[in-house]
Order: sequence, then C-alpha cells, then structure tokens
Amino acid sequence: MWASGREEDYFVEYAEDVNNMQRVNSEMAVLEESSKRCLKYLYRAHLSNLRPGVKYLYRIVGKSGFNSNPFAFTVPKTRKGIVHTFMVLADMGLSSKSLPMLAYEAATGIYEAVFHLGDIAYDLHHDEGNIGDLFQKKVAQFSSTIPYMTVPGDHERFLNFAHYRYRFSMPNTRWPMPPDQLWYSLGVGPIYFITLNTEVFYSVPDQLDKHMTWLRDEFWKVNRNREQHPWLIVLGHKPLYSSAVDGDEEDTERDCSSEATCNIRSKLEDFFYEQGVDLYICGHRHNYERTWPTYRMKSFQQNYKNPKAPIYITIGAMGHEYVTDSIVKQAVWSAFSTDSQKELYGKLEVLNATHLMWDVYAASNNEKVDSVLIVQWSHGTFGKPGEDAYEKMMHLKHLPPAPLGWHPQSKPQESQGWVYDALFSLPPSVRKVYLGTVCLTLLTIICCLLAMPCFRKRICRKYSLLV
Repeated sequence: MWASGREEDYFVEYAEDVNNMQRVNSEMAVLEESSKRCLKYLYRAHLSNLRPGVKYLYRIVGKSGFNSNPFAFTVPKTRKGIVHTFMVLADMGLSSKSLPMLAYEAATGIYEAVFHLGDIAYDLHHDEGNIGDLFQKKVAQFSSTIPYMTVPGDHERFLNFAHYRYRFSMPNTRWPMPPDQLWYSLGVGPIYFITLNTEVFYSVPDQLDKHMTWLRDEFWKVNRNREQHPWLIVLGHKPLYSSAVDGDEEDTERDCSSEATCNIRSKLEDFFYEQGVDLYICGHRHNYERTWPTYRMKSFQQNYKNPKAPIYITIGAMGHEYVTDSIVKQAVWSAFSTDSQKELYGKLEVLNATHLMWDVYAASNNEKVDSVLIVQWSHGTFGKPGEDAYEKMMHLKHLPPAPLGWHPQSKPQESQGWVYDALFSLPPSVRKVYLGTVCLTLLTIICCLLAMPCFRKRICRKYSLLV
C-alpha cells in the first residue's frame, strides 16, 4: 500500500531478480473524511504466488513516469523447526520518544511482523490527516520491509474508523475495510493469531453479535486441527485484566480495573478458558503487566509450566508520553507489572509447538525489563467454564501420583452416526442456519400432512356432486 497527492495509474513491479520484473495493477480509494492536509489517494496492489523464504525486490511505478526507490521483503519461512519472531507494541504515536529507535529495531530483519495493538499515531485523522501521514512515513522504515499488522483501538473510532479502514489493509477482507469486519485471523507456523475489535464491547455494540459469531467460527476452525496451530494467541486493544486505576469511578471503560465495570471480561473470559486460548495480548493501559495463568480472578498456578488457564499481557507502555496509567496496588493474579516511564515493546518468540518465549525491552536502549518462558505440552481446552473450575483444578492437583510408566488410555470417540458427524463438522454459524432450515421444512411437511384429510374430503364432495 502507498499514498499519493494525486490520482494516477500506478503499478507495482516485483521479482526475485531485478532483471525479470513482473508488473501488477493497483486499486485506488479516496479518503474523503478529514483529509485536507494528507495524501488522500490511497493505493493497494496484490502480489500473489509468493514463495516462503524467498526475498523479493519491488518498486512503485506511475504511468506518468514516476519510479519509487527499490524496496525488498522476504516471505516468512513455513517449514517445521523455524523459530517465529514478532514485535508486539501498542499505543504509539509521534510523541513517543523512542519511535525512531523502535523503527530501527523493527527493520533489523529479526522479526517476521510487527503487531500494533491499537491507538495508532494519536490520531490518524488529526490535523486533517497530516498526523497520520507523518506517522506512517516514520514507520515506513520497517513497514516497507515486513508486515505491519494493526488492530483498531478507541483512538481509531473517529467517523466510524474512517482513517483506519482506508490507511490499512488486513487479511481476509476487502479494502477499504468494512466497519463491521475490523477483525481477522492469521496462521503462521505453529501459531494461530486471532485479532479482535474490542470497541464492539463498548462503543459499537451493534457489531457485537456479528463479531462473536465470527469468533466462535474461528475457535471451531482452529480447534478442529489444533495440531497444525497448537499456539492460540488472541490480540486486541483493551484488557480483560488490569491493575491500573483511573480514579474515576463513573468511567464505564475502565477495562477490568474493577469487577463491576468489566464489559469485555464478562463476554470473553469463559470463552477463552473453554477454547484453550494460550495468550491474550493487548494495550490501552499505558503500562506493562503480565498475569499468572488466570480465570475468574484466581491465579491457577504461579508458574508457566503447562498453564491451566489463559495468560493475559498488557503492553501499552509506548503511550507513556501521553498519559501514565498508575498501578497503585498489584492484584493477586498479577505476576509482574511496571508503570515506570520507560517505553516498552514485546518480543514474541515461538520456538516450537511447546515452547514460547516472551521478552519485554525498553525501546530506547533495548534494556530487558521482563522475560518468561511458557511451556505447554497439551494445547486445547482448559475445561468446562464456571465458578467451580478452580475447585476442580485444585482437586486434580491433590490426586496421588500415578504409577511409574502409567499413562491414561485415550478412549476412542464413538461415532454417533453419519448425520450427527456431518452436522457437527459444520461451523457453529452454518450449523445454526442449517438446523433452522431443517426445522422449518419439517414443520411445513407436518402442516401439509395434517391438512390433507380436509382437502381430501373437499375433493371427494366436489367430485361426488359432479357424478
């Protein structure tokens, strides 16, 4: 994607070899809202049939004779045994003091992608779009080389997310992105990323049902074949757990600094537990916090070896320059937190199907602030959600040790019949429509059968009179 101050026919030329360039056309969209001071002609080109592990050169070419500088990117490798590394940050804008250093770090070639979890530029539409342009020029140092994956936050809500929908293009949706599809999923090696638009839980509740239906289908899809993507990581802007305090008891967007005002946790926590979400990473709070494996305000253990519940991480410290969210008292489920003035980013390294490393660094000098190794040998559901989940887990922990060399025998799943198997091989949303159609059809047939004697009598009377 790129932006221009005028409308023109643009192409992208790309190839492994500079002497053998292919050319693809681009599509254009015009950003009309609050765009008097920005490059409002936005372009996107789709490069297909790219091969994993291959480096490609590319440049933008205009019909008028314009030629951009050459750029290059390498498609991530997908074979087994590859360590996948991602940068994760949130709440970053032009006032973030460490933005130049972070852009340099992201462009070093270590990372396969950068995930920016909302509150982008503060704000994309400010100064008639000029702030958005300035910010995107800064991050182009790395976004021209590796994928810059975004998630919307509350600062992107302006005019139905207008600037966000036009300036970015995310997977599995058309462009400009529809306002009711600002979420996506992505499978990379052993990881399955699911991104959320957490604003549907607060400011745009009319989209909540559609978002939750999509999320159920995504969980169904990944858990049908969890062996392919064992690590299930959900990304969003607002937290389910936070020790930060606003000081405003009337604020309905306090995002779980207290139980009573938590809109998002009440909708998602049981779901995450049941579906076996390994990590939820977010921003919004301008601090850093990592929980123990936690469910229903209880830490299920104080280590990360085979976690028995999801782990929640807040990495919004790049927003310190705008406001600092203070942590007066660390909650009992919180393993580590800091509200220091350091601007921090996360480094997510998925080593293999069972080991994941999470490190946090100061963006100004790469000082390591936090580090944890998560080991999960058995990915999948943590159990049936509910108030008694903690008691069940504690009961299992106190069972006597199994005999040496003994392993529980996995009971083969008995088939319920081909109709049952076919029905439950459908996604939840499709299954609901299918069952509704079947019920309606059966009801129509029953009504017809009940009405048949009446019609038969009328027909008999009619023909007997004729005779």
